[in-house]
Amino acid sequence: MTMLNYDPHRLIDDRFRREGPGTPVVSRNERTILSMLWDRRELTRSALGAQLDLTQQSVHRIISQLEERGLIRLGPLEPPSYKGKPSPRLLLNGGFGCTIGIAVNTDSAGICVMDFAGTFRTASLSIDKMPVEAALSAIEAAIPPLLEAMHARWDDVFAIGFAIAGFLVEGTRYNPPEPLVEWSTLQLGPYLADYFQRPIWTENGANMSTLCERMLGVGREVSNFAYLSFNYGFGGGIVLNGNLVRGGFGNAGEFSGVFHEGEWENRPTLAALLRMVARHGVQVSTIADLSRRFDPDWSGVSEWLDLVAPHHTRIINMLAAVIDPEVVVLGGQIPTWLAEQLIARTTFYSKPRHGISRRMPRLEPSQIKGETSAIGAASLPLKESFF
Repeated sequence: MTMLNYDPHRLIDDRFRREGPGTPVVSRNERTILSMLWDRRELTRSALGAQLDLTQQSVHRIISQLEERGLIRLGPLEPPSYKGKPSPRLLLNGGFGCTIGIAVNTDSAGICVMDFAGTFRTASLSIDKMPVEAALSAIEAAIPPLLEAMHARWDDVFAIGFAIAGFLVEGTRYNPPEPLVEWSTLQLGPYLADYFQRPIWTENGANMSTLCERMLGVGREVSNFAYLSFNYGFGGGIVLNGNLVRGGFGNAGEFSGVFHEGEWENRPTLAALLRMVARHGVQVSTIADLSRRFDPDWSGVSEWLDLVAPHHTRIINMLAAVIDPEVVVLGGQIPTWLAEQLIARTTFYSKPRHGISRRMPRLEPSQIKGETSAIGAASLPLKESFF
């Protein structure tokens, strides 16, 4: 399999398709209904029909087809809010299939198994300084216990989402930070599809964390938000009208690009924080270790905040001016306390005009903890194919 003919949609097993070989997995109307069920979770059949430009007969037919294929199931009857018959609650059927999300960071890997209803389990492991093949072998060995915990088998795996730190070069090849330089030579889509024998969707890690927030966090409440991903480096993602923005070259959200070379060391990266606390004698060796053991009283933390806060403020104001998000989420591997401190130090540049101020985004730490990039990676094939 080569980059030129690689398309994960073509590798989807026929049993997940709507009408057999070569057909889509869902129709446009089916996707609309499934998306509404994912975001709102507790819709009844009658409430769904009232929100769609479809006849009642069409809604009933589509729901029956989705139920017959096993994508949804009918829940308990809900009493109507007006005169009429009770209507069944519509629920996504987790047993339809599952996905795997893999996120390769500079020194660790996150793994997630997610079912069709969005229930998931995660695990993490160290891959610090491992060659590609050794890292993949360790990742593969960690998947079966997660499948077992989800009462799933390999045969239930619809597809795999794969995240890696770094920017997109072409196709499914990424340019990651120095600790992952060996990965930079690979077209990850076809390479991993051959390795795992499953369709592979790829994205950079920051976009996958953004998608995690879209599918399971703030994105269920608002349609327009930005996500700041604090990791070894610093990047993020943008969601507009409910969709992840990738840009003309696939690298929307590379927020580090607003800093010139002389400012590079002052970006709000956790690698810079790691170096700073290490100079003060704090014994932490990896970003994962820093996030897990973080202590606000460590020497060097206040120094890092003083250094990076003005640059963080610049990013926030740039986002407010350019994409006008409702919310900016601070996520990635940043500890919540640090995110809250950066928020407290943020200043908006906009000034009132004629006594009226322009609305500014709400700033908040991500409420999703753990392997957000892997969770987003697991949700990507679902989003691309069903929702």
